[in-house]
Amino acid sequence: MADEIQLSSFARIGFAVLTILLILLLGATMGIIIGSKTRMKQLEGRIVKLEAIEYRPTQLWEQAESFDQLKDRVDKLEVSLSKTNYLLKDQDPLPKKIAEITPPKVENSIPIRAPHKIAQKRYHTVTSGETLYSISHRYGLPVENIRLLNKLTDESVIHPGQRLLLSL
Repeated sequence: MADEIQLSSFARIGFAVLTILLILLLGATMGIIIGSKTRMKQLEGRIVKLEAIEYRPTQLWEQAESFDQLKDRVDKLEVSLSKTNYLLKDQDPLPKKIAEITPPKVENSIPIRAPHKIAQKRYHTVTSGETLYSISHRYGLPVENIRLLNKLTDESVIHPGQRLLLSL
């Protein structure tokens, strides 16, 4: 232990001060690094917002072009409708006059009996994917009428190939 270096108290204080300064310097550098990372994230967020703002005029321009196309179509339709109205106004009144003329009554004529409407049953064969609603919509009938004619309940299920009575 004869080789130990003896430091004076002044050197010890200087060494302690130097160590403290190094720690403070490193802490400040770390603060700057952390602060710059936060600042970089803020700047990246602003860039994303600016890019979104830059994209907005492009969207508005595309919408304006589609509105112009729509306006052109409406203008063409308006011209077409005005031509149609003009043609309708100039129609010949002859069919109207013919409808107003009543045929003379003929005496000694034999009355003609109109034949009674022959009632025929109408059926529909169910295909895959059809429902009572789609069938009723197709024939212009209420769903309840189809259920009543075929004695179906609300819980009844129809199957492909099944024949449903639509009218008597």
